[in-house]
Amino acid sequence: MKKIGLVLSSIAMFFALSTGATAQTNSQTLTNANAIKIAASASDHFWNALHGYKKTPCTQGTFNYKGTPYTYLCPEFDTKAELTNYLSETFTNNAVEKGLTKYSYITYNGKLAHPVGDGFSMLEWTKAKAKLVYQTSTVRSYEFTVPTVDGATVKRTVTFYKAGTQWKVNKFDAVQ
Repeated sequence: MKKIGLVLSSIAMFFALSTGATAQTNSQTLTNANAIKIAASASDHFWNALHGYKKTPCTQGTFNYKGTPYTYLCPEFDTKAELTNYLSETFTNNAVEKGLTKYSYITYNGKLAHPVGDGFSMLEWTKAKAKLVYQTSTVRSYEFTVPTVDGATVKRTVTFYKAGTQWKVNKFDAVQ
């Protein structure tokens, strides 16, 4: 009886691990479905970084810096290293560095901050349709048709790079 339980546990763990958002697969198995999962996860990471938290909002202090209003990120993203580590789950290192620069993240008084802004994703990435348009052993580009919350659709091209055993998005705002 213990053997059956162990086998069932192993099978359940295999399926749980094989459906992860980063799709730790080899170059032959980045499927349309996995590309959609990774893009959806990257979109969540993008918006969480812009909001300054993952799950629970906090009271974010604001200040002016060189004439621009800024807001601090929540404690889980207090430092550039913490935010970079989080974003690196779904984005390449190059995408993270360029994204933090493009969106004007700064360290001020020892805490990470970015210009005050608002917004949320209108795109429903989990309902997207993917079409592979370019591939090599370490690079894949997909054209996505992504529905919006108001019933329209938009086209997005997202390029994935293989980083070790994971496929990652190579442009920070490709999934916004």
